[in-house]
Amino acid sequence: MPKCWVCGSRAVARIPYLGLHLCETHFSEYFERRFLETIERMSMVRRGERVAVAVSGGKDSLTLLYLFSKYRRKLGVEVIGIAVDEGIKWYRELKLEALEGYAKSWEVELRIESFKARFGFTLDEAVKALMEVGLVLKPCSICGVLRRYLLNETALKVGADKLATAHNMDDEVQVFLMNLIRANLGSLGREGATTRVVHKALVPRVKPFYFTREKEVAAYALLQGIKSPIVECPYVVYSARHVIRRWLNVVEMEDEHAKYRILALKELLSSTSSRVWEGLTTCQVCGMPSSQSICRACLLSSYVRSILGQRHNSF
Repeated sequence: MPKCWVCGSRAVARIPYLGLHLCETHFSEYFERRFLETIERMSMVRRGERVAVAVSGGKDSLTLLYLFSKYRRKLGVEVIGIAVDEGIKWYRELKLEALEGYAKSWEVELRIESFKARFGFTLDEAVKALMEVGLVLKPCSICGVLRRYLLNETALKVGADKLATAHNMDDEVQVFLMNLIRANLGSLGREGATTRVVHKALVPRVKPFYFTREKEVAAYALLQGIKSPIVECPYVVYSARHVIRRWLNVVEMEDEHAKYRILALKELLSSTSSRVWEGLTTCQVCGMPSSQSICRACLLSSYVRSILGQRHNSF
C-alpha cells in the first residue's frame, strides 16, 4: 500500500508529474494550493472583480464553484454561479437539483437560464425535429454553440468581469486531438487557460483546472463529499469525443505522462499563433461577438425554429 510522501500515512492519490503519493489531507491541501497558484500565476482574477462560475451540476463544475466560494475572500472576488438548462429530460433537471442544493449550502447566488426561454425550444425538441429531416446537425453541435452563447450572455447580464469554467486537462487534450484529427488548424491552440478582452460583449474566460487531470478533480470532489447525480447525457452517443476520451485513458494506463505532453504541445502551438479570433465583429441580429455578419447561435436557433414551425404547420 503506497504511503503519503509527506506524513507516511495511507496514500489516496498519486501525482504523476511529481512522482508522489499523497494522503487525503495532503492531497486536498495540494489540490487547493494548485487551484490558487494557477489563478495567481495566470493572473486569472483581480481583487474586486465579479466572477461568474459556469456550473452544470457535474463534479468538475461543482468543485470549481466550491473552491471559488471557499476562497472568495482570500481572492477578494464576488462569486455568482450561472447554469444553463438545455431541456434534456431525465438528465438536466437532476443535475440542476443537486446544484441548487450546493449553491444554497455554500451561500452562492445562482442564476439559471434556459434554452426554452431564450431560443424558444429545448434541446430535446430540437433533436426530435432534426431527426425527422435526417439529423443534419449533431445534438452536441447545437448544444455547444447555444450553451456557450447563453453562458456569455448571462455573464454579461450579471455584470461579471470573468467567466470561470471547469475545463480540466483531459477536456483540453480531447478537444485538441479532435481538432487535430479534423485538420481544424485554426482552433488547435486558440484557447488556453485564459482569454483576454477581444470584444466588449465577450466576457473573458478563465480555466483554473486547465493544468489539472480529471482524475484529480474527481478525487478531490470525492474527498470533500461533493456528489453529482450519476446520469449521463443521452446525446453523448452522437459525439466522437467520448471515443477519444476512452482511447486517451487507455494510453494513460501505459504512459501516465501522455496527457501532460499533449497539453504541452498544445501550449507550444499556442505560443506560435494568436489566440485572438481574427476578424471578430458584431452579430447584426443580436449584437453579440461573431466571426461573421450573423453569429452561429442566431443562425442555428433560426434554423431549428424554422423546422419546428414546419412540423407545427403540417399537423
